[in-house]
Amino acid sequence: MPQKTKVAVATMVEACKTYIDGKASFAEIANCLGVNRGSVREWVNRYKSEGADGLIPQGNDRIYSPELKLQAVTEYLSGIASQTQLCEKYHIKSTRQLRQWIARYNSHEEFKPRSGGSRMTKRRKTTQDERKEIVQYCLKHEMNYGEAAKRYQVSYSQVYQWVKKYKEMGESGLEDRRGHRVGSLPSRTEEEKLRDKVAGLERQVYWLQMENDFLKKVKELERRDALARHANSENTKR
Repeated sequence: MPQKTKVAVATMVEACKTYIDGKASFAEIANCLGVNRGSVREWVNRYKSEGADGLIPQGNDRIYSPELKLQAVTEYLSGIASQTQLCEKYHIKSTRQLRQWIARYNSHEEFKPRSGGSRMTKRRKTTQDERKEIVQYCLKHEMNYGEAAKRYQVSYSQVYQWVKKYKEMGESGLEDRRGHRVGSLPSRTEEEKLRDKVAGLERQVYWLQMENDFLKKVKELERRDALARHANSENTKR
């Protein structure tokens, strides 16, 4: 495996041009410069999105807004674009950086601005009345998710999701349906109607299978009992 090597910006620029022009592959460039293919791939992505400036070392000074992080993460999780495409689109330094944001988002943590990085805070439980008040506040203040989150001591992603659901489904979108079986509450959207219908069919299939398995076991027990009685009868005759 190639050793980590410090490469001059001018060399990285030439390497990117060489790859883009189709003169060499990631592997060939990596072997030539003594770096790994992932590094070369990231150079090319940054060069495509930001030009040579994207290859200039910036240490920990590059700051991304909470809005950008959340947008990039949700687009990736929704399957809209790949990690590489999102890094190019939003000028993200590397796919590793994006993966860190995804991991934090999946841990239900919030992106908050801080010099040189981001600070995360845990979500808190809320009532439906609280969620409605928070959404109304956010809508009245030009969709300022961060301000609403700070005012009501909730996470940025909570406010974002509540507003999104409120726009899609009204007040019913703010219901906390966790802990309820799918289909046990009225459907709020066509998507939920379809999901609930599928869930209902799956439950029917499950119970039919359970009933069939039970009947098979009963028949097997009856067959064994009949064989045992027959065996006992034969032994008695002897």
